[in-house]
Amino acid sequence: MGSVSLRHITKHYGSLCALDQLCLDIPAGELVVLLGSSGCGKTTLLRSVAGLERPDQGQVLIEGQDVTALATRHRPIGMVFQSYALFPHMTVRQNIAFPLRARQRAPQHRSSRVEELLELVHLGPQGDRYPSQLSGGQQQRASLARALAAAPQVLLLDEPLSALDALVRQQLREEIRRIQKTLQITTLFVTHDQGEAMAMADRVAVMRQGRIDQI
Repeated sequence: MGSVSLRHITKHYGSLCALDQLCLDIPAGELVVLLGSSGCGKTTLLRSVAGLERPDQGQVLIEGQDVTALATRHRPIGMVFQSYALFPHMTVRQNIAFPLRARQRAPQHRSSRVEELLELVHLGPQGDRYPSQLSGGQQQRASLARALAAAPQVLLLDEPLSALDALVRQQLREEIRRIQKTLQITTLFVTHDQGEAMAMADRVAVMRQGRIDQI
């Protein structure tokens, strides 16, 4: 587990202020949803935690360590995107194993960890299929398993359910919450769907114009 502390995060794109002196503390093991309309800054904030954006000012701390200047690959985070971002030429097992292979984990460890995660996300029978052979919900489960493969301290999800139909979206949000509680992993979840936010979150941070209006 890893707490997250965002201190006075500021980000500009030209004359546009995407994040304005934003502060937020997330205790270890909590699921916080960033809720707001398009353009409010929620995805920019998530990408700043991930290291995909560099704030103009402020600090990002994970478990007390300042990671503001660290590259994404050196941060203890796992990320799930709206677009799944699975490698199309790899099977589900190979996709999940990829972060472990990149970290040069032993083959035996990789194999046991992949099987553990396939069981966790209920994809055991689909392990040898390719992304094109999966439904949207199954692809997102595979993406979640891959994000968790290296046992990150923080899980980041950028509108992961918005491309799915209503029934699958409801089922998967329950699954994500179950997995988050099982692992007790600190989670930051971005959505514009108020119902989704209220169903999943320990706390909801409502964003507007680069700031948090209320929590």
